[in-house]
Amino acid sequence: MKRKMKRYLWELRKKAIRRYKVERGVFPRAMIPLTLENAKRFYGRRKDVTVHSFIRKGDFLLPPPKHLPEDHTFSDPRFHFPQKPRDYDAVILDIRNPKFTFQHLHLLDDKNRVIYAPQVRFDELPIEKQVLETCERKLEGTVAYLSNSLSCHYAHWIQLQFTALAAYWETFGKENIDYYYIGEKDPPPHVLDSLEQAGIRREQIVNFPCRADRSLISMMYINHNPPELQSGFEMSLFSYDFIKTTLFKPRPPKPGQSCPKKIYVMRGKVGGRRERNQAEVRAALEPHGFTSMSMEGKTMQEEADLFGNADVIVAVHGAALHNQLFARPGTQVIELFPYDYFEPSNYVIASHSGCEYYYLIGEPLGDTDPDRSFIGLNRADIVVDPSKLLRLLEMAGLTQGF
Repeated sequence: MKRKMKRYLWELRKKAIRRYKVERGVFPRAMIPLTLENAKRFYGRRKDVTVHSFIRKGDFLLPPPKHLPEDHTFSDPRFHFPQKPRDYDAVILDIRNPKFTFQHLHLLDDKNRVIYAPQVRFDELPIEKQVLETCERKLEGTVAYLSNSLSCHYAHWIQLQFTALAAYWETFGKENIDYYYIGEKDPPPHVLDSLEQAGIRREQIVNFPCRADRSLISMMYINHNPPELQSGFEMSLFSYDFIKTTLFKPRPPKPGQSCPKKIYVMRGKVGGRRERNQAEVRAALEPHGFTSMSMEGKTMQEEADLFGNADVIVAVHGAALHNQLFARPGTQVIELFPYDYFEPSNYVIASHSGCEYYYLIGEPLGDTDPDRSFIGLNRADIVVDPSKLLRLLEMAGLTQGF
């Protein structure tokens, strides 16, 4: 009788909590930036959480980028050319507590605190203002966190999620992970394509709120104390090798099929970093053998084929240029940046791929006073001086014979 009464009271309590959450709304309490120090501070003494850590060393030199003389320096001290990639710490929490929940693109602990990367602030995350769910659905086995607040973004997916995937498989083995939480109700094609290529079955992909017997979460951050707010993410050689061997291999053109050797990758439908004089840039490049195209609507395999068979690639700084992962050594890459701005992620990937990397800085906009924050400069529109671009083509030996 006492057991039944306890059970009855427990069910009443659960219903009351659920009703409270629906009526009043329960929000995340805080965010725990997942560094090794914080992992030990908040979870190090708990028996239901194991902390794993390792360092990705950037102990190799990068070839200097090539550019026109006037693009040598920037007024902002945050923007510089790294001589070598920075060191990164990687932390993994191995959690055996079903009160941790996956929801709203995040993993929350049993005190409703968001576990996330140290390079962002809690007030920048949409989940800060989202009502938490009860997460009644519980999965048996191990669920690995493979998401972030912008998981649908192509570059974030490759740079961050596949880096985490490499950490999980290296630490625990692919065969010991049952599910992967991606958080998106309708994941974009590149997410499903890449997971399938990595050998992850559809039934292993979790895109709904849930709990699990065992949860894993991995984060990487710059090896500084305190962790530096990043101005870009420089892919480690370990991550590059993993992604290169896991994702798609470029296919040669089929018999009778031509594949452009010089491609100009145009910006698609974007909210920021618009190329204001795109028509002028096309007009300058196409007489020199360039084919203009956008990556919108293409599968990852099709993008791999284009970049893997190209000899020269010109593109505005953006996610599409991450497809340098598929480029052959010796491919010439020209990256176009907004005025007075530089971010090294594509430069580092080009170096890993053995590409010959050039960059060009756009012209001042003149009509606005740009937001000087990193995000503001990163999203600023770009105007390319066609004559300046042609000088860079000449410097790269790409105007001969025309």
